Amino acid sequence: MTIVRITIVCALLALGALPGSATPPHFKITIENGSPYFFPPAATVTTGTPIRWDNPTPTEHTITHDGCVSDGPCAFDSGMMMPGEDYVLPGLPPGHYPYHCRIHPIMRGTVTVSDSSALPQI
Repeated sequence: MTIVRITIVCALLALGALPGSATPPHFKITIENGSPYFFPPAATVTTGTPIRWDNPTPTEHTITHDGCVSDGPCAFDSGMMMPGEDYVLPGLPPGHYPYHCRIHPIMRGTVTVSDSSALPQI
C-alpha cells in the first residue's frame, strides 16, 4: 500500500498536479509577416509569468528590448531566431518593456509586467 502511495505522489509531482509545484503557463506572442508584426502588439503579464515568442514566419527575426540599443539596461535579447524557432523569457520584474526586431526595426511591441501582489484578488 505504501509503495502505491509513493508511486502516485511521484506521478503527481512529475505532472505538476500538486499545489505549489505548478509552473505558471507562458504568455504567447506570435511573430507575423504583416502589421502589427507581433501579436498581441501590447502584452500585459504578471511577475513571474514566462513569455514566449513564436516565429512561424519564413524569415529570421530578433526580440530585442529597446534598452539594449539605447541608454537603458538590456532586459532581453533573443539573438537570431530562425524560422520555426521560439524564444522564452522565464519572467521579468515589474515594468514597461518596449522591444523590436533588430533586422526589421518597423516591427515593434511592448510587454508590461505588473506586480502580481498589487492586482486585486477575485
